[in-house]
Amino acid sequence: MSHPFTEQEIADEAHRLWLAEGSPEGRAASHWQQAIENLKSRQPQPPKSQSEIAGENMPPEKIASEL
Repeated sequence: MSHPFTEQEIADEAHRLWLAEGSPEGRAASHWQQAIENLKSRQPQPPKSQSEIAGENMPPEKIASEL
């Protein structure tokens, strides 16, 4: 599983989570995974293509008839 974050960025976020939860013991792996998820959710999403936008606004029956 690859991600575009440095180990330091993940460690900093995991540490922030650990502190926010009152510094519990035994949750390092959980905090590490949550840190990655948090960092991913903060990344800007790529713009949608015109076909993706059109598909969101079109009922499935209409999309099927266009194929």
